[in-house]
Amino acid sequence: MFLAVLGVVVPPTAVGETAATEGMTESPPEEAPVRFTFGVQGEAGDAESEAPEPDSPWRTRVDDANVEAGILATSDRPVDFTQHGRAVVSAARPLGEAWELRLGARVDAQLQQGGDYPGVSRLRADYDETYLRYRGDRTRFTFGAQQILWGRVDEIPPTDRLSTKDLTRFGLDDYADRRRASPAIRAEFFQGAWHADLVFLPLFREAELPHRDSLWHPVDRNRGELLGLPAQPELAPFIRQADVDDDLSGNGGGGIRLARAGRGADFAVTLQRARHSEPYYRFDEATRQAILAGMPPPEEATLEAIHPRTWVAGGDIAFAAGAWTWRAEAAWLSDVPVTRADDLRQETTEGFDWVIGVEGFPGDGDFRMTTQLTGQHLMGAGDVLDDTESYFLTGEFELPFAGHAWNARLRYSLGLNRRDVYLHPELAWTAREPMEFFIGAHWLDGADGTAGDFYRDNRMLVIGWRGQF
Repeated sequence: MFLAVLGVVVPPTAVGETAATEGMTESPPEEAPVRFTFGVQGEAGDAESEAPEPDSPWRTRVDDANVEAGILATSDRPVDFTQHGRAVVSAARPLGEAWELRLGARVDAQLQQGGDYPGVSRLRADYDETYLRYRGDRTRFTFGAQQILWGRVDEIPPTDRLSTKDLTRFGLDDYADRRRASPAIRAEFFQGAWHADLVFLPLFREAELPHRDSLWHPVDRNRGELLGLPAQPELAPFIRQADVDDDLSGNGGGGIRLARAGRGADFAVTLQRARHSEPYYRFDEATRQAILAGMPPPEEATLEAIHPRTWVAGGDIAFAAGAWTWRAEAAWLSDVPVTRADDLRQETTEGFDWVIGVEGFPGDGDFRMTTQLTGQHLMGAGDVLDDTESYFLTGEFELPFAGHAWNARLRYSLGLNRRDVYLHPELAWTAREPMEFFIGAHWLDGADGTAGDFYRDNRMLVIGWRGQF
């Protein structure tokens, strides 16, 4: 491959966490607000002091807190140590009988030290879901920053094209933690078993990328390589010197999803006009001509990160068969970016992605397993540097034990037509829920040009803590 589409398959999480909006057939009931009383009760007979202070209408919580430290374990490691932290907080309150206000914020911290790569110390604040929502008997309207999670399977569901991806740690985080909120206008309608979901993104928000010198950035200027591109010494000087220019103008598109929940099966169909939130990199024209002519990099060499618009038509289905739940999802895309092999021109072609997965509890015990087979195809692409076909087997094994005080799990992603391996074993102490302490590892490997090969020197051992309050 020459230039990388960052829609690679990355490690899965539990199928049940896939989409907050899936399977909804009626407007969910309001939660009773958590109430707090401030101050001290007065003496008996003191009518004024006996009257309680007004209850707070706000519901506040820490939705996610996570601290993780890692030590890299290869001889060619780019850095020695990494630290990562994340906190997501929210506050919500009703505004009358039909309206609700939610405020959300998050803070992310990254630190990398030692090794040949530059050190990174980064603390960034961001908005989380922050919106004004109206609830009617059969309607719901939401205005503000939201996570639009469409689809039914894990690991980049083919119809999940309106969400903003979080690539700050590639695919180390669970699926639910790899999405950011985007400005959106959303209208939902409920009628019996049917649910219609309409979304418009007035502003485009690109995928959240790590720090420019992070070991997880898709453009490695230290080695002169791009994610998805086999190492090519003749291109390394251009990649090392190039500035990155990102096209962020315009809106993010929109779409409609029509879903139905039934006794036999739940299904949905969708039509979208969306932009790829993950960047696709290409050299600007002057740099491309210099490469073709065998000249040295120009002083203003540029890598352009583009986000093409594409039509998306697809659907998903889920049904139970005995003790197993089966899920399938597929989507056709009108404009997938590719790079021509002869002259390095960037064009678009049609694509088709599909996933078939199953989840169950073998032996009717606590052991849970999920398995998914994924295919990604470029249709009529011709002679391009991109992969025209990719097949992956992804999944997760999870086993609570010792009276549910401990939890062992393994997430995995295995390339079938090309070696591309990710393994994430983890052991967590969960006796103090909703908090847990964990140890684990991230192991990557793969053939030249795969994500596993690009990040193979980032293998690490980790220890950390996470919780919700």
